[in-house]
Amino acid sequence: MREIVWTHTMLRKNFRRALGLRMPSTATRAASPRQRSRVVHHPHALTDRSLSFLVRQAHRAFVARLADRLVPHGVSVAEWAVLRRLWQQEGFTQVDLADRMRVRKASLTAVLASLERKGFMRRTRRGEDLRKYHLFLTKGGRELKEKLLPIGVAINREAVAGIDPDDAALVGFLLEKVIANLEGR
Repeated sequence: MREIVWTHTMLRKNFRRALGLRMPSTATRAASPRQRSRVVHHPHALTDRSLSFLVRQAHRAFVARLADRLVPHGVSVAEWAVLRRLWQQEGFTQVDLADRMRVRKASLTAVLASLERKGFMRRTRRGEDLRKYHLFLTKGGRELKEKLLPIGVAINREAVAGIDPDDAALVGFLLEKVIANLEGR
């Protein structure tokens, strides 16, 4: 346990140093969260170095790279996102899938119709509630997994090229915390 805490502390120090930030003082760390929010002001809060701007730019770069690599396979980025979720688990209703993907149900309608037209997915009624359709991959949709998943893996590798694995892990950890903060978890 001590090793984990030490490693996390060292990663934070290196991360802050790379950004040109100082570690908070003992007095700042001892302050309540409300006091700390008044004490610590990030110098890039409202610029193109702000966290929100950088995350958006990184997302755009990922999406652009993914879109380019999916073109030969006739799959859009939105379809990729649905396929990826269905490769993990099939049988969702459209509402369940939308919840798990953190998108609106209506935004999935056209994507699901497209996947169905292309023969990668089918909707099936199951159970007692015949109003609900459950989503299942076809053989063609399952076969795409072997072709498309390596594309995502390669893009992630490119994104972290030249970055220390511990630093990359720290960024992932911190982004998970940001998401939880903004989603109120």
